[in-house]
Amino acid sequence: MGFSVILPTLNENGHIEDLINNISNIFENKQIDYEIIVVDDNSLDGTIETIKNMLKRNLNLKLIVRENKNKNLAESLNDGIKKSVFDNLVWMDADFQHPPKYIEKFIKMSDTNDAIICSRFLNNSERYFNNPELNKDINENQSYFYNKLCKLFLYKDITDYTSGFISIKKKVFKNYKLKGFYGNYFLDLILYLKKNNYKVIEIPFKDETRASGYSKTVVNFNLKYIYTCIRYSLTLFISFFKKF
Repeated sequence: MGFSVILPTLNENGHIEDLINNISNIFENKQIDYEIIVVDDNSLDGTIETIKNMLKRNLNLKLIVRENKNKNLAESLNDGIKKSVFDNLVWMDADFQHPPKYIEKFIKMSDTNDAIICSRFLNNSERYFNNPELNKDINENQSYFYNKLCKLFLYKDITDYTSGFISIKKKVFKNYKLKGFYGNYFLDLILYLKKNNYKVIEIPFKDETRASGYSKTVVNFNLKYIYTCIRYSLTLFISFFKKF
């Protein structure tokens, strides 16, 4: 058993070293083969330099810098998948909003499932903004209602169509490539998994606030927000017909 953990990054220098060390400790304590592939969208805050320094002392760490390429999460993940060597893939946000401790659950469940998704919307899940002292971003309302619609029109047993925190078998990508943008790419992946009868399971988790910096997916209530809503609606519409 081995795991390839893919971390798409953009200006994550405030916390990336701690995250990599945290992930490394999980696998080393369990004596499981692993690699961590950082796919960076040409950060300007020192993230790349930090990773290059870590490469000297962590032989399980790899770095891909996507210079002169459009910033696209799905394409970053595809680059990481191409470079991966193990049969189990994990990808997650690189800002601690996806706590590394859930990798231990991925390890336990990987033998009997093709895809394990951390869902924000299961009954036992907890959201960081349940804390009344924290303000949730406006796109969290968008995400909540979008996933409700997806569950209504697509598959009743899936609650989080835009999770982005997953353990998945590399064999899935033998004839499939991620496509789309932030939430869209994950919905398309779920559709592919379900249509091809892969075993998919969701587990509850508690997301956290960013360790530092700012979210790349936050949108304000402006033209960009409206555009995102339209794009998500169009993706759902297309996916509904692709389901059959």
